[in-house]
Amino acid sequence: MDFTISRFAPLPGHAATGPGSVGLPAGYRAAGIHAGIKRRRRDLGILVSDVPSVSAVFFTTNAAAAAPVLVTRESCDCTALQAVVVNSGNANASTGKTGYADAERMRALAASELALPIENVAVSSTGVIGSPLPMDVIEPGIARCARTLAEDGGEKFAEAIRTTDRSDKQLGLTVATKTGDVHIGFASKGAGMISPKMATTLTFVTTDAAVPAGLWHEMMAMGVRESFNRITVDGQESTNDMVLGFANGASRARVGDVETELLAQALQAGLLALALAVVADGEGATVTVRLRVAGARDAGEAERAGRAVANSPLVKAAVYGRDANWGRVISAAGMTLPQDAAGRFAPDVSYGDVLLLRDGDPVELVPAQAERLEAVLADAELDIALDLHRGDATAAVYFSDLSHDYVRLNAGRRT
Repeated sequence: MDFTISRFAPLPGHAATGPGSVGLPAGYRAAGIHAGIKRRRRDLGILVSDVPSVSAVFFTTNAAAAAPVLVTRESCDCTALQAVVVNSGNANASTGKTGYADAERMRALAASELALPIENVAVSSTGVIGSPLPMDVIEPGIARCARTLAEDGGEKFAEAIRTTDRSDKQLGLTVATKTGDVHIGFASKGAGMISPKMATTLTFVTTDAAVPAGLWHEMMAMGVRESFNRITVDGQESTNDMVLGFANGASRARVGDVETELLAQALQAGLLALALAVVADGEGATVTVRLRVAGARDAGEAERAGRAVANSPLVKAAVYGRDANWGRVISAAGMTLPQDAAGRFAPDVSYGDVLLLRDGDPVELVPAQAERLEAVLADAELDIALDLHRGDATAAVYFSDLSHDYVRLNAGRRT
């Protein structure tokens, strides 16, 4: 099942989309079943490489990290993972020693079913915080899920990792190289508790390219930094965030330096496409915003200003109301900047191709510009540009609006 790729995440010309998900690359099988954690929907998934793989994994930086994060981080070989078992509907977070033991039990059962060492199997969970896992349904569910593993099981796996997501988030890419095609598969979940720190999602990546472990980690780290580290829905970092990428070399193609760069470009584009799908699916979201900050003194300043704007409930509410309220933008950004004795803060702000503030002075729009601004604000994807006029550093952050539905979803029931 394909999703619409955002115009903010154009794919490189050498990467073609096609049917498939994490099972698209050679040598992988996946499955997703309804074990009984949720009432009706799939809630338990397994993804495995049938041949040894290298891996790169990135975890939440939240001090309240959930048990599956702790188990994987502390006792797995995170450079040589070959499989992951995932449940949705229950985060297994803030569940104490029992929760830790349950995460270990999930991993051990999956490893046994897959005939793999436990240190090569990751475990991941997402859902409600503070409730014990229903191991009475998970334990037999793992065995049943393992029996349904298939090369075309990626869509079921992607469905099984969802929580409040309105849609699956999965993508398959084919990258042409001199020695043959290699493939990359992606599956993500995320809609709420999204903040641009680390990964802020559950995301799984597979490729059949042969990539050394160190280089694969470097490629994944760069991709995560420019995608899942650049998004926010509500500024809240989850306890369970994990991005895990496998590279098993099962294709016949052996990529060289040039092809490695092509693979890295496709990987980064795919990760950004998935991250933006998370933003677009933000709880109650109606608009995806790309905020580009320029003119900062350094990269840190650019990122701080961008995140302040992106996490501002006033800015997000104005975007929902299709109000080009640039005053809220500069107010949020200004909170992060030191007061300069040498002069005033005089930024530029544009919405789409309409300049609204120049050197700190409002721009009086002619009727044609006002009409153009109305069209820009009506789009489901909005570009905002902020030039601080303080230096040469830049940053991009992606965020969603704040709607009535966000409050309804998060106030009406536990998520």
